Amino acid sequence: MASAKKTSPTLSDAAYGGRLFIKFGAIALVVLMIGRVVLNMSVNLYKFLNPPKAPPPTYGFGTLPPLEFPSTGPTIASYTLQTKTGMLPKLQTQLPVYFMPKQTIGVLSLDEAKKQAVALGFAFAPEQTSTTTYRWKRNSPLPATLDIDIVSKHLTMKVDWASDPGFLSQKSLPPQQSAITQVRETLQEAGLSAIDMATSEAKISFLRASSTSYIPAVSLSEADFIQVNIWRSPIRETYSLVRPDPLQGNAHFIFSGSRDTNSSIVQADFTYAPIDYERFETYGLIAPQTAWQTLQAGKGFVAHIDAGVQQATVRNVYLAYYESDTPQRYLQPVYVFVGDQNFFAYVPAVAVSAVSVAAPPSQSSNR
Repeated sequence: MASAKKTSPTLSDAAYGGRLFIKFGAIALVVLMIGRVVLNMSVNLYKFLNPPKAPPPTYGFGTLPPLEFPSTGPTIASYTLQTKTGMLPKLQTQLPVYFMPKQTIGVLSLDEAKKQAVALGFAFAPEQTSTTTYRWKRNSPLPATLDIDIVSKHLTMKVDWASDPGFLSQKSLPPQQSAITQVRETLQEAGLSAIDMATSEAKISFLRASSTSYIPAVSLSEADFIQVNIWRSPIRETYSLVRPDPLQGNAHFIFSGSRDTNSSIVQADFTYAPIDYERFETYGLIAPQTAWQTLQAGKGFVAHIDAGVQQATVRNVYLAYYESDTPQRYLQPVYVFVGDQNFFAYVPAVAVSAVSVAAPPSQSSNR
């Protein structure tokens, strides 16, 4: 019986086998890629639903002093919560508290103040009005005063523009961006520029004259003045710094339409205290509901609401840091309640119970 004859694989058989390998290899690769994507999505979803627990607060500064709010503020008869969800938001349960170095008089403090005065157009020698405060005066082109505290670096400059009956006829108000740039350049020239204000938020608003004071103007066309406010940059790009007057920045300048460089700026205020962003301790916070109840009980600080309004409608609630006009040792978080008619109110956010059981400073890890 003749044996079966073996046949060698033909070229077409090899090509067919190659096509099968490529086909199934491609399918396997797609399945592998889809599986990897599904696995990554599953892992990310698990992490989102089960975030790692934050380490407990350090309380390294011990018992914190209470925040110092102004002694007076608007009176509110009732509060209504009308956020987008109709509820209070879920916010952080702990935040850092930052150390604020104490400011002291140095050998060059008065010389630095004189440099600031020259930048604002005051060249004459000042008079000392208190242990730390000096006043500069000038009479041309308009009467003006400048007060500088050589310890806190707080300055206030005012020009008596109302003494010139024709002053408001000058309508050469600077372009908005030019006004902002001029404020930054003036602070730079005065040696008052700061890293956390170099590129921070700036807001423009329009004002018109009312006797010797200012009132809001609806538009540039009816404005006599342009107002510039510049705040510090938010901490960790998230938490803004709020002040006793929430509508006034650390740098607050008012520009007129005068073309004279010594009367173009008719008012300037600058308040800035150093913050050591590298030296902090974490503290537990009260819950948003507790802060809301505190506000309703009249124990918060109402920073602003339009004149004549006594019912506050709250539209937003968030955490921020409170920067007082008076010296403070620590920068502490507050709940900020914002609403209609320019309503702003603050409630201290650090939990009283957490402060009372503060750990000793030796347990700090962020110094």
